[in-house]
Amino acid sequence: MFAIPSIYLWSAGSALLAFVGMLVAHRLIKPIDLAQHQPSLDATLNIVGTLVSILLGLLVAASLNSYQTLQSAVDSEATSVSDVCRLSFGLPLSDQREILTTCLNYCDQVMGDEWPEMVKERSSEKVLAIYARLLKKIVTLNPTTNGETNIQSALITAVQTLGDYRRGRILWLHNNWTRNLMPVLIMCSVIVLIFAYLYVKRGAVVLHSFLICFVATALGANLGLIYVLSHPFSGDWKIQPKGFEYNAQLIRRFTDVR
Repeated sequence: MFAIPSIYLWSAGSALLAFVGMLVAHRLIKPIDLAQHQPSLDATLNIVGTLVSILLGLLVAASLNSYQTLQSAVDSEATSVSDVCRLSFGLPLSDQREILTTCLNYCDQVMGDEWPEMVKERSSEKVLAIYARLLKKIVTLNPTTNGETNIQSALITAVQTLGDYRRGRILWLHNNWTRNLMPVLIMCSVIVLIFAYLYVKRGAVVLHSFLICFVATALGANLGLIYVLSHPFSGDWKIQPKGFEYNAQLIRRFTDVR
């Protein structure tokens, strides 16, 4: 079944609410004398509209930047797992197999357990336990040659980087700036629409309906974009654990680890 993108729903819902609000205002509010008040309305609407548009533009840009940064961090986390796997080939077979098995379990649990939990803004204790086991295994290695010592040093760096990226991903779940700002953004958008209602004349309802719906659609699209970008683990633009899936496929394909 085809799902309508949420941005379209935000835009259509905003236009519908604005249209209903205009009809209510048209029935309940006495028309003002535009010839007398239009200069002051124009000046005020220009100021308010400019401020709201700048605010929305900055927040959309900031949300997009944060979304792209988080997506890059998820890819880098998966890359760190693959670095650990590659470096493990320089270790004795028993250590190599244990590290590869742990990395495979990490990828499987990230995809199967943690990603569904992140939709609910929760992390997975299973993934944390697997990471702790991987870290303990690498730190407690007993290298017998200079080559193994160098590999252990590189492995420690890789697993620390892995932990840092995962920590950043989990901390994102507690980012509630959108929840705090969204009421302010909605209030500012409503103010712009109220100013637009004041321009409605009795004989030009159809024309002004289109204009108000267009304004509401643009405002709703921006608000929806901010909301979607600020919820990167759910919704239409959900970040997918593709890197972990690719890692798991490679481990199973080129090793006997299952």
